[in-house]
Amino acid sequence: MAVWAIDHGFKTLRIDGKFTSLSIFRKLDRYREHDIEVVVSEIDLKGKSFKTQFNHLKAKDKNFNLNQALKIGKGSCFLATRTSEIIAWFSTTRTDEVTGESFPKLDPKHFSWNSPKGWCPMCRGHGHIYTWMSEDNNYPKKIKGIENGSLCPSCQGLRLNEISRSVRLQFKGCSPLSLPQLLQLTPSKILKNLQQLELNRRNRLIVQDLIPEIGERLKFLDKVGLGYITLDRSTNTLSSGEAQRIRLAAQLGSNLSGVLYILDEPTIGLHVRDNERLLKTLDVLRTRGNTLIIVEHDETTMHHADKIVDLGPGAGLHGGNLLEDGNISKIKKNVQSLTGKYLIKGIKHPLRGHYRSLPPPWNPYSKLKKTKWLVAKNVSLRNLKGDDLHLPLGRLTVVCGVSGAGKSTLIRDLLNPIVAYASHNKINNLKAEMLNRTTLFDPISQSTPPLSQLINGDVFHQVIEVDQSPIGKTPRSTPSTYIGAFDIIRSFFASLPKSKIQGYDAGTFSFNTRGGRCEICKGAGRIKLKMNFLPDAYINCHICESSRYGMELEEIRWKNKNISDILKMTFEEASHFFAFHSKLKEILKLMVEMGLHYLTLGQSSPTLSGGEAQRLKLVSELAKGLRSFRGNSRGIISNNLYILEEPTIGLHLSDCEKLIEVLQQLVDQGHTVIVIEHHPDIIAEADYIVEIGPEGGKYGGEILYQGAPQGLLKCPCSPSVPYLRNKIGCEE
Repeated sequence: MAVWAIDHGFKTLRIDGKFTSLSIFRKLDRYREHDIEVVVSEIDLKGKSFKTQFNHLKAKDKNFNLNQALKIGKGSCFLATRTSEIIAWFSTTRTDEVTGESFPKLDPKHFSWNSPKGWCPMCRGHGHIYTWMSEDNNYPKKIKGIENGSLCPSCQGLRLNEISRSVRLQFKGCSPLSLPQLLQLTPSKILKNLQQLELNRRNRLIVQDLIPEIGERLKFLDKVGLGYITLDRSTNTLSSGEAQRIRLAAQLGSNLSGVLYILDEPTIGLHVRDNERLLKTLDVLRTRGNTLIIVEHDETTMHHADKIVDLGPGAGLHGGNLLEDGNISKIKKNVQSLTGKYLIKGIKHPLRGHYRSLPPPWNPYSKLKKTKWLVAKNVSLRNLKGDDLHLPLGRLTVVCGVSGAGKSTLIRDLLNPIVAYASHNKINNLKAEMLNRTTLFDPISQSTPPLSQLINGDVFHQVIEVDQSPIGKTPRSTPSTYIGAFDIIRSFFASLPKSKIQGYDAGTFSFNTRGGRCEICKGAGRIKLKMNFLPDAYINCHICESSRYGMELEEIRWKNKNISDILKMTFEEASHFFAFHSKLKEILKLMVEMGLHYLTLGQSSPTLSGGEAQRLKLVSELAKGLRSFRGNSRGIISNNLYILEEPTIGLHLSDCEKLIEVLQQLVDQGHTVIVIEHHPDIIAEADYIVEIGPEGGKYGGEILYQGAPQGLLKCPCSPSVPYLRNKIGCEE
């Protein structure tokens, strides 16, 4: 295009909405799509309105070559300012007969709010105005002064520009719909409308292959329980289960055969009822002639499989053996199989032999500080229906319900920030009018206070949340650095007499900074080799022999171990080695109790499995709540609120049992633990259960039950009860 423009005497191109002189043109990224227009004429309106000067320009201004522009543009062209704002279109075919207004030739980009062709020029496809936009030169200055989070006044939150919003599809028996209006419908309603399209013969040929493809994906959303979601819903409002199934819909919704699908824990974030829907969909893929390999811990999925490959017997160095390759009955008969053992006996609940008794029922007329309940009244964020939430202090609470019911909205998005605010500001009785003066909630998602009152939010020392965000994935990240244990170890080595004589500090024992690390491998222990057309390769550092450190630290030892030897220890070995150090011992003990005893302190984080990474993050957060030496010595108890979202992701049943024991220990220490979970074995272990439902999206958000586990079994509207009857035990 640039060569053609130069050959024809043009000087400027408009590339992706920006004017570029051909004298400084640089080759474009070949792997990206670009919008390229040639500047045919440059004219000076001298401050006068273009519409009033149009005829004058055509007659008098020789630079205004409209005919040439229309010819090059194959019937269409436009007039733009030097700031690239389009102020007029010209067309020989797409012209309104009444107004005379011309329009561009439409392509798919005109219906994308991620493209300059389609997005609203004021909000650039966001649909809302944010404070940061006024500081960005790419956004018009007229957005200044608009309240942060307000709907864009130009598009009213629909994201598309006026031309794109004005294109409508015609349907039999109902009003025409624009793209934003169509996306406001649920999958089943969209599919129904698409089947009622008014089409001529030419248009029928165009859509005959498109509508079946769209239909497959929409039907898949319905089959896996996402029929309530509108297609314009923002992804940051989706639960983890909803997001997981949408990703599956994108990959599996096509009508393919002869494909090998590899799915890594597809049941993550799904209620047991939704698991069954997912498995039915996977059955359809199998019957089409596809092969499915699923990495999964879910018991229902294992019962559904044609063949199971069981690895073990333990984890890490204790695993890696192929124990069994057959159906589920063969797994159960294999005496070496830990999976088979748990498939036979399961986990007996409650593990401790009894559930903790609950405090006396909440009494609104008692003195607030004497109650043993955390109370949130009229919770109404997003799809929540305004019920009152009562949570017992010092107990293990599990919040359950189908995917998308509102569990994360209730606990993570509402309770977490409000309790943290009340705790930090020591507000025992937090009311709605106090929230109006904070920035805790985005005005987009909530125009009214999300609750009317929070009672006892100030009783916690801190709120600690463990979510599903990934841990560091750089090769320099290790389990010991991630949980903070290595900082303590470095400080300890720096305090040794020999280190003080040499003038070493804690930084000297870091493999990420200059001083003590090996400068050949920069503390990585290995050297990266760049390979042309192949992935990078690594070799062990021949200078430090993978120890990460220089020779000068070789002689700094404690109990005949130097800092490099410490990194090669497993957490089980290190917990005994550092038993004299109270804080370090507690952190290392957490790793052992979480079933990560086999990992070495210096193992590279990218080599961890998903379950290992999840538990490592859990240990990191739990370590933040450990009492200090001063607190232990003085008997000071700092009660925390722990919020965990689906901590069983990537866990074997044996690991789930270890997790339960850790959670119970936290409660024994006086902490309050709230777990958002679908796993029946975690739900059955709770002292107190809150179920949200009955369905997802706008059909959920209602607190169906809150109370002791045995009481849930009597709740007729609970979607979880059928899967818990054989799990929830009776007190001994």
